[in-house]
Amino acid sequence: MAYPHVTKANRYARQVVAGKITAPHTIRLVWKRYLDDLKASVRRNHRYTLDKDLAEDACEFIELLPHTKGEWARRKELIKLQPCQCFLIVSIFGWVHKQTFLRRFREVYFQVARKNAKSMLAAAIGLFMLAVGGEAGAELYSGATTETQALVIFKPAKLMIQKTPALVSHYGVEAFASNISIADDGGKFEPIIGNPGDGSSPSCALIGEYHEHKNSDRYDTMITGMGARQEPLAVITTTAGKLFALPCYGKYQEGKQVLEGTIQNGELLVVIYEVDEDVDWKSAKALTQANPMMGISVNADFLRQQQFIAAQNANRVNTFKN
Repeated sequence: MAYPHVTKANRYARQVVAGKITAPHTIRLVWKRYLDDLKASVRRNHRYTLDKDLAEDACEFIELLPHTKGEWARRKELIKLQPCQCFLIVSIFGWVHKQTFLRRFREVYFQVARKNAKSMLAAAIGLFMLAVGGEAGAELYSGATTETQALVIFKPAKLMIQKTPALVSHYGVEAFASNISIADDGGKFEPIIGNPGDGSSPSCALIGEYHEHKNSDRYDTMITGMGARQEPLAVITTTAGKLFALPCYGKYQEGKQVLEGTIQNGELLVVIYEVDEDVDWKSAKALTQANPMMGISVNADFLRQQQFIAAQNANRVNTFKN
């Protein structure tokens, strides 16, 4: 059986680790961790294995969903996962425990610059968790600090449903004003400001723009509420931000320590796109390191222009970098 998405992810990983694709140090560590796990998975005593069928199922589901913004949406095109996106989906849904076959990763920290399609991907992950990869009576929450932020993930998910009648007919998924649901088992996907109410049992939490969260209350409530779920998933998506006192920076530091091997957490998937400290932020290399979707979802000329403007105006530097 062919596994095109797994093959694409593996090829991309090897190219990044070999230095054939420009990427920051953190991403080279991400892919090295992945390749090391692939090698180790053949050993009997290794805890995890990559289930290629599960990985392909998730990728194929997502590629049945439509784009909801921009030129691709105008042309009514379906999502086509790029190699860096394949890696994320393959990793989340393909790695399982050998003994139980339950998903390995319970938490994802995904940091990337604006306009690199992270909200679109989070919306698609949410729909897969609701329709296929979740549990009976799945509860999904798109949590943020404001209504606008909460809708950044929920709105494209809702549009994807509305533009894909087959999802309604096959899975019974329906979209309403502030809720996506499955009537047969009570599954739901909702935007939420603040914390879920008492009695909530999230199977999936999509926490957007974490760098703007003033405290970790929302994240902590989501995580502790997942205790009754067999295969819960928390996905944190964020741009960089540099507010050292806020919880996002703590999670960023934890993620880097996992990648560097100074702490062990086999259930945390970390993907951090950033500019290496020894790279000039005004260089072309900096744009490539921080923007894996440059020239695809984010306009390369626009990025170069914004970089040029920031280089001329000190007041624009932090906005550009974050």
